[in-house]
Amino acid sequence: MNLRNCCCLLFATLACTLQAQGPLDGYLKGKGVLDLAPSFSYNTADRFDGPSNQTYDLPYHGSMLALFAEYGLSRKTDLVATAAYVFTENKSGLQDGGLFVKYRPCYKDIGNGGKLGILLGGGLAFPLSDYEPLVTGALGQKAVSAPLRVIAQWETALGLFFNTTAGYTWRLDRLQDDDVAAIRAQRPDYEPVQPQNFTTLLFKAGFPAAHYYFDAWVEWQHSAGGADYQPGVPDLPQAYGVSYTQAGGTLYYSENGKNGFYLSGAKIFGGRNTSRLLRMTAGMVFRF
Repeated sequence: MNLRNCCCLLFATLACTLQAQGPLDGYLKGKGVLDLAPSFSYNTADRFDGPSNQTYDLPYHGSMLALFAEYGLSRKTDLVATAAYVFTENKSGLQDGGLFVKYRPCYKDIGNGGKLGILLGGGLAFPLSDYEPLVTGALGQKAVSAPLRVIAQWETALGLFFNTTAGYTWRLDRLQDDDVAAIRAQRPDYEPVQPQNFTTLLFKAGFPAAHYYFDAWVEWQHSAGGADYQPGVPDLPQAYGVSYTQAGGTLYYSENGKNGFYLSGAKIFGGRNTSRLLRMTAGMVFRF
């Protein structure tokens, strides 16, 4: 297992979707409304952060075609779906996706202060094809995860909004016996560590208007346990504990208030078992 493969595998934690925190943001579409948002992202990194503040030279360049869809099941509930197709010099193909639900139990008018909404979100992320995870170009290792998010969003009377999203994600996948055996053939003393759950925290501020929308955000992910990358030591990156700090933003424009396009970007500034990725995305939004 080389470091380049590790980078490709850990990049899965940062699947590009329309919103910073993935498919679970602080807005609902409304009953019967469908949004489709295809996008194309370019991703690049020069450094990889291992444990204990160690860094390694590792260039990575790849692109991804993503599809985000959100449908209003009712006034309080939305259904969300995502999918990703990856392009690199060595490997291309359909990889990970997910299905999620958002529910808003509380949406209060606070007078001159605007409105305050509380949302709950959850779902399942899973592989969409039988791709080979241990090759350069893979974004994930067929991880199956179940995120839970609690979202508080204050929409001020001036139009600005402030969002705080706290999350916990359960890793449901387990190391395969064949993969463990392959590592033990090289490391007889290998003791596998199963994939670990992790927490996330995100703060976002933005401004929606009739023809445009913009936001800026910062997000932290923390894994308390898990294995760590060791140079030259065969291992399974599926079990690595991934932590990072990233920040970014989105700019959206619509001429008719219905269909539009957006540009977004994000940067990982450092962490544990993750690349310092820069992501640049362009996409369209179609509302039905």
